[in-house]
Amino acid sequence: MGLPLTSAHRGSHSGGGALIAEAGDQSRYANEGTVYPHASLIEMITYQNACFPHLAWRYLDMSHVDWAEVRARIQADPPDVAAFTVYSSTAMWAYIVAAEIRRVNPDAVIVFGNDHAGILHREVLTGAYGSKIVDFVCTGNNGPFTMMGLLSWLEGRLDLARVPSLAYRDGTGTVRNQAAPTYPLSGRMLPDYRLVEDQLVEHYDDAFRVWYASHYELQRMVTLPLDGGCNWGRRPTRRCLHCSIQGLTPKTTDVGAAVATLEVLVGELKSNVYAAGDSTLGMSKAQWGGTTSFLDELAAACDASDVLRGRRFMLAYGLVYEFLQSAELCKGFVQTWNVGIEAFDPKLLKDNSKGINKGPDRVFEALQLARDLDYKMYLSGILGLPGTTLRQLKEEVDNWLSIAETYAGSITTVSVAAPAIIPGSRMYRDAFRRHAAVREWHGELLPIRKLSELYVRENTEVELADVEAALTDLGRGVIALDNAGAGIKFGGYMLGGVDQEETYERRLLDEIFAQLG
Repeated sequence: MGLPLTSAHRGSHSGGGALIAEAGDQSRYANEGTVYPHASLIEMITYQNACFPHLAWRYLDMSHVDWAEVRARIQADPPDVAAFTVYSSTAMWAYIVAAEIRRVNPDAVIVFGNDHAGILHREVLTGAYGSKIVDFVCTGNNGPFTMMGLLSWLEGRLDLARVPSLAYRDGTGTVRNQAAPTYPLSGRMLPDYRLVEDQLVEHYDDAFRVWYASHYELQRMVTLPLDGGCNWGRRPTRRCLHCSIQGLTPKTTDVGAAVATLEVLVGELKSNVYAAGDSTLGMSKAQWGGTTSFLDELAAACDASDVLRGRRFMLAYGLVYEFLQSAELCKGFVQTWNVGIEAFDPKLLKDNSKGINKGPDRVFEALQLARDLDYKMYLSGILGLPGTTLRQLKEEVDNWLSIAETYAGSITTVSVAAPAIIPGSRMYRDAFRRHAAVREWHGELLPIRKLSELYVRENTEVELADVEAALTDLGRGVIALDNAGAGIKFGGYMLGGVDQEETYERRLLDEIFAQLG
């Protein structure tokens, strides 16, 4: 089950959240929805289809299917096993849906996975809600192997102690975490989106057309885990702080397997592909001492394929530096460059970046090269980084609007947010270490807005309210450009925590929870 953002953390113009006052026509945003399926869930379905063909499965994404319909489906035919992909911003709905499943079918097995649940597995399994609702948590990047192991255990064919990357309460109530190394990407099956083609047609294609039809030849988008990890750092054992916390080291899938899957996606399903790795455009021979040649091999393989040759279908992530090194190499198959600019003022990036930007000149060099090579651009950043002043806040907004106007037609999305202090990030780690309040708030559900308010107050000369006002100004400007025909989507990240919808969601959870035996 894919989950919607809670009202407290819903994405304004990113996940179908609140509209921006006095910003002009925003009718497109009302139907925005999620553009592509959850790759981790489709990967698990792919493995289940191969390993357990006798077991039925259902895939639900609550970005498209509302709560009333999901609840009706649960009551009519409750699942025996339910797996959720859980982020900090979707955790509330994970608990609501899981509680409803457990209410209707007390014997259902509930599994949480992904960043929030995996990092906070102990808090989830011992929390007020999780201790009664959640049976297992996937704690690593081995989702399909964890789930196939669990299904084997449920069928009596495997000892529970042999299921990898799994946390659970043993017979004494003690939390056990069976940590395991990440199974290499080069040995994994890639998600088979033919299994959910009906979902693509019914839900995702419509959302894609709303925003990206004019930017792409192919009229749908899916996600593939072609690479993962971080190349930043002079040697593999020394990563930036963010990546060292999460243990992100470079890894890539098998090029032959990747091309075979890409041929199906591009040739049969007529789909673009988001290579949602941590640094796809950094995986070339021209970088990092020539220790990786994944992009070089992929470019050659795409050019040798009758299906892929001459087709630009991929959306790939890359730092500014990485794009400058790989832009020419990838122009045959990459259509869109997803770049994390973060900020324009190098002072704001000094201690909170991978060193990706050395100031606006490097950014504009990359943007100009992207336009010259006919790349589309998906741009993202952060307002409210440490050291921010009111003057810098205004200058950052002005820079974003200048870029949006200058490169209109080439930009698909401008996505800028306040700092989101979530588990696994360096910001959360530092806040937890320094502030007793953060340690007090720590648990199975996190007050994201409170965390961001504290972080901005402690590390800048502004307040979160100032940052949100700046985001509103930026949103109005981008939406005005879109309404003038620029075709740019504004993606923000709205931190609620005080509205009626969140109050309703918590009340709904408590009402269902109270009915559990």
